Amino acid sequence: MAKPHPILPYEDPRALFPGLWQVRGSLPFPLKRNMTIVRLGDGTLLLDSVIAMHDDGMAKLEALGRPSIVIVPHGGHRMDAPFYKARYPDIRVVCPASVRAKVEQVITVDATCEETLPALGVKIHAVPGFRHGELGYEIDIPGGKALLLSDAVANSDYAPGFMGGLMARVTGGLSGRRLGVARIMRLTQIKDKAAARAGLSKLAEIPNLKAVVVAHGAPVLDDAAAALREAAGTI
Repeated sequence: MAKPHPILPYEDPRALFPGLWQVRGSLPFPLKRNMTIVRLGDGTLLLDSVIAMHDDGMAKLEALGRPSIVIVPHGGHRMDAPFYKARYPDIRVVCPASVRAKVEQVITVDATCEETLPALGVKIHAVPGFRHGELGYEIDIPGGKALLLSDAVANSDYAPGFMGGLMARVTGGLSGRRLGVARIMRLTQIKDKAAARAGLSKLAEIPNLKAVVVAHGAPVLDDAAAALREAAGTI
């Protein structure tokens, strides 16, 4: 008999804007993570950086729409994608072309983000200068645009206590800023500082950018362009 898929603590979906939600979840160490949910034009759901949930949590997700696409943003966010494929055999699993081989170590990829998402109204942006290969996803929200990112930028979000303090020292470096490039990313995932800095600054130029939604920490829901420029300054 197959072992049950491990499910870590999580919260209910939180509405950010009409058609855009996040689920905040946990990891085995003191760092929170987010799943972003986007309702597509056909009423189905695109799920970015998925979090496995119990039946009650999945029912709340399904009340928002039928999950149809899972984005695995890079090789470090793969662990719960097989749970979704097992629950929804028809769901399409997509990832950036540059990380396909890494993602397929744990799950079959149906297509790349570059091949699939533009036809669904999602504009894709390069995130240069980083090794881990994530892309940025621009979606429409009321009154403007939201940009979905994974690990390139983050907000500080740590549990209290000794381990939380240790994680803050290892992954932090964001004090006093709404967004920043975490220390662990600067040390291990940046291959070209100038390109990474310029890339984040370019993302800040997205017309009518209203929100930046990230995989770790709270989303930025106002003055998002300034927050991205601040993040570029942490490199």
